[in-house]
Amino acid sequence: MQERFCKCGHRLMVQYTLDGFIPWEAVIRDDEGRTSPVKVCPCCGSYLSIHFLR
Repeated sequence: MQERFCKCGHRLMVQYTLDGFIPWEAVIRDDEGRTSPVKVCPCCGSYLSIHFLR
C-alpha cells in the first residue's frame, strides 16, 4: 500500500492489486482502515482518481 493525499490534504491509502484481466489495478482506501474502496474523499467529497492524488 502507498500513502497518497487528496487535493484537500486528506490522507488515503492506495492498494495495487494484480488481476488477470486488469493488470495493476489501483484501489483507493480511506486511511481509517476501512476494508471497502472509496470513490469520493470522505473529507471534502471530491471524486478520487489515482491520477489526481498527490
